[in-house]
Amino acid sequence: MMSHRNEELWELVRDFRTVSKVTVAIYDAERSIVATSDHIPFCSEIRKNPDINSRCRSCDLMGFSKCADIKKAYLYRCHMGLMEISAPIMYGDTLLGYMIFGQFTDSPDRSVIRSKLLSASKAYGFDISAPLRESDDIMYFDSDSIEALTRLIEMCTNYIWLNNIIGLNGSNLAHEIRLYITAHLSEELSVDSLCLQYSLSPTALYQIFKKAFGTGVVHIIREERIRRAKELLENSELSVGEIAYRVGIPDANYFTRVFRQHTGMTPREVRSSKALALG
Repeated sequence: MMSHRNEELWELVRDFRTVSKVTVAIYDAERSIVATSDHIPFCSEIRKNPDINSRCRSCDLMGFSKCADIKKAYLYRCHMGLMEISAPIMYGDTLLGYMIFGQFTDSPDRSVIRSKLLSASKAYGFDISAPLRESDDIMYFDSDSIEALTRLIEMCTNYIWLNNIIGLNGSNLAHEIRLYITAHLSEELSVDSLCLQYSLSPTALYQIFKKAFGTGVVHIIREERIRRAKELLENSELSVGEIAYRVGIPDANYFTRVFRQHTGMTPREVRSSKALALG
């Protein structure tokens, strides 16, 4: 689940709409809308047609998928020939949500939009008089402005997660912290250091891990260290002492005792059994 400070998101989209005159929306990772300004009048008119609205939604979903795949802002053209920017809100490798900006045009010539309207009218049988009137007010941005807008939107997505306006809670946060643990096994990992890293109290950290994994964070740290040590014993020629150091237990004798408690075997026995299996 995603947590968010809703009022700040609404302020952000309102401010962006005031300056740009373009629709801005924030979605969560499940692609449900969290905060949005109104559609530009042109889009509001054409979306009254269910078939066109469905095509608009398909374009939105494509933008979501593409920017999530490349993990950066994605500029694309919708089925009506207008431009939209879709940017992921990321926390490390974890997708928190999306910021969408559009539609606007990259051409001062409105004949392309009018041509698209005529084609849509023939295909879906709707009156184009209202959207035709609104087409003249669609914002035009040249290539330099579009590049600047893309950078600003990416800055906004960074601002959102840096200020914890959208964050992780529950099991998602537990898995995020566990990923951090596995990436920093050689370092000093403790309840205090993790609480500082994630701005949590020791009680909150324990409750999050207990709910997600059925145990506390200290047990998970040790479990991840033993798991990684076993991988290194089976797939490298590093000494036991070097492996102990790499998984954050620099005392080789203590490492051996802890490893045996968790696996029922000594590190050398694990390495020997692996060698026999391969031989």
